[in-house]
Amino acid sequence: MQTVTGKAIREGAQYKDIKELVLDVRNRFANMDAFVFRRQPDEAEIHKTYKDFGYDVEYIALALADLGLAGTHLSVVGENSYEWMVSYSAILGGGSIGVPLDRLLPENEVINLLKRGKVRAVFYHPNHHDMMVSIASIIDSDDALQVDYFICMDPDRIKSQWPESSAFISFSSFIEKGKSLAEDGDKRFVEATIDSEIMKIILFTSGTTAMSKGVMLSHKNICRNVEAIGATLYVEPGERAFSILPLHHTFENTCDFFLLSRGCTICFSDGLRYLVKNIQEWHVEVVVSVPLLFESVHSKIMAGIEESGKSTLISIMIPITRFLRKIRIDVRRKIFKDIIKKLGGHLRMVVIGGAGIDKKYIRDFNDFGIDFLMGYGLTETAPVISVTTQECNVYGSVGRPVKDVSVGIDTDEIKPGAVGEILSKSDCVMLGYYENPDATAEVMTEGAWFRTGDMGYLDKKGCLHITGRVKSMIVLTNGKKVFPEEIESLINLIPGVKESYVWGENSDRETVEICAKILIDRSTVGKHLPVPDKMPGDNDLNSYFRAKIKEINQKMPSFKAVRYFVFSEVDMIKTTTLKVKRKDESEQIHAKLSEAGMSMKSANGKNLDTL
Repeated sequence: MQTVTGKAIREGAQYKDIKELVLDVRNRFANMDAFVFRRQPDEAEIHKTYKDFGYDVEYIALALADLGLAGTHLSVVGENSYEWMVSYSAILGGGSIGVPLDRLLPENEVINLLKRGKVRAVFYHPNHHDMMVSIASIIDSDDALQVDYFICMDPDRIKSQWPESSAFISFSSFIEKGKSLAEDGDKRFVEATIDSEIMKIILFTSGTTAMSKGVMLSHKNICRNVEAIGATLYVEPGERAFSILPLHHTFENTCDFFLLSRGCTICFSDGLRYLVKNIQEWHVEVVVSVPLLFESVHSKIMAGIEESGKSTLISIMIPITRFLRKIRIDVRRKIFKDIIKKLGGHLRMVVIGGAGIDKKYIRDFNDFGIDFLMGYGLTETAPVISVTTQECNVYGSVGRPVKDVSVGIDTDEIKPGAVGEILSKSDCVMLGYYENPDATAEVMTEGAWFRTGDMGYLDKKGCLHITGRVKSMIVLTNGKKVFPEEIESLINLIPGVKESYVWGENSDRETVEICAKILIDRSTVGKHLPVPDKMPGDNDLNSYFRAKIKEINQKMPSFKAVRYFVFSEVDMIKTTTLKVKRKDESEQIHAKLSEAGMSMKSANGKNLDTL
């Protein structure tokens, strides 16, 4: 097995547990803004200092302890918000077990996870009020449902009637109760001892509740990862960071704890449609995101350059600025200041995780003076395993491992570049899957290495490259292996393609044929036809994509060639972190084909939406 272990580039903040982190930043950055947000996009900004945040966390933790809930399993569900972060930090800081839930789960799945997670109380966003009232109504008839309290983050936003039940409590009354206890000398929060090595977080992976695994994490897992990120990435106190990914996801909440440990201001997004507007108005310097969002931003920037007539000038200046950087003269942000102004003028670093992104996006953003970095990790690794940095940004890789995290490639080959399953070992690796020892045994080796399920390789610089998922890997009848992600990255470069999904289809000839579904932007395709047409017909699209797919096939070995494709204008099925749910997408495609009485061969080149 090939291995590499990450080393510190700078000093990271060290904490035993989340409570120590909260108390430390409350003291060090007391009067600085910790959070900036709005209740609604058209309302005024609200600012919360580190002092506000730290004391609100303490008050909520004390109120929980006063109800006898300290040390029990507590959940939080809802939109990204200040109250979400306070609630989750109080749950963990008070020594309870946090069970964050995906805000997009339907009621039946929330109920099942509340049961599986043995949850005693739920903090919820007002958008989930009707669901919580419904859940409360069945508690007496379901012994497996143990929820005693429902704490609403913002009752003033609820349109329906507030329940008379004492099980429903407002977040503000919880704050007042905890504040009263603290003023009376209650020291249970600040003096509490937390065992940092035992399970304190259960994170259910995506999928139906029957299939989802509960990842068990400890304070040590999270705090070591916060330290490792801090020893790798450079941010300064007072810098503004943009929060847009779901807070229940480990990538977002661990990164937020890292940003708080550095004294940054976290700005909560008003929503996807306000992405660029928020970055501009809040003078955001740092963004943690997923590829899809910045692929869209990139398209808008490049379209603006084309319309301005400056594309030729920029193409001349980029090689010059690249050369100057080699001799340690960096003038990118001065030369391309007009482009950076479109993103507020302050954005300097973007960290992408969750999925791969084509090198051209990384190259272009870096050429314009924005450090565009790629990270990699999983919920099971708390989550960051590796990330590119300002010091080592190998385009196409996900960088070197972060401090004290080891990466292994399961291969017998010695030379760099050999592909194998990616393994990881560190203090960040999970304790196991909740009440599922068999699933834990499948991914943990005897040497404490965690099997990620991803395939990849290490290059000569020790940077990790991802080639695809073990589960999505297509094995052909001749034994050759194809990673759909590789082909998708090429299809996604076709003008007019929003994204794509590639899979292996079993044919009636007992062979496996590579197929693709392409999500299109019809008007964009029209601009690239020989005779520009803003709204091309399906026949035009058929001819256009056949030609483009043929070009792609000529660049690859014949066994990787796309045999059949369909196109669509209906968004693909995604997780809350905007990754395509491959199994669900495949089922939907085949259901559509079956309904139309067609195979991929007969549907080749057609509009899937109108079969």
